[in-house]
Amino acid sequence: MKGDYHRSTPNRVLAVLLLGFFLSAQGFAAGFDRGRALYENHCQSCHEDWAHTRGNRKVTTIEDLRARVASWSVHSGLNWETEEITAVTRYLNRRFYQLVP
Repeated sequence: MKGDYHRSTPNRVLAVLLLGFFLSAQGFAAGFDRGRALYENHCQSCHEDWAHTRGNRKVTTIEDLRARVASWSVHSGLNWETEEITAVTRYLNRRFYQLVP
């Protein structure tokens, strides 16, 4: 009996490690903001915070913001799909604009 317990211990340890990895990966995925990641990797180097917070900004509606994101996607050669444009638009709206959809 005692030998059976020791042989199953590595399996239990592996199961606990796999469960821990799965749970931490789920937590990471829940906290990941794709729009933020896209913006920070492709846009932020040219568009500092002041570009979104200046008083005379031209973006006044969520549609304007989406059109700007789509336009810059093409202009910069990224050619984002609808999902990327939507993610960045949502991020910018949450972070800077607070426009009503």
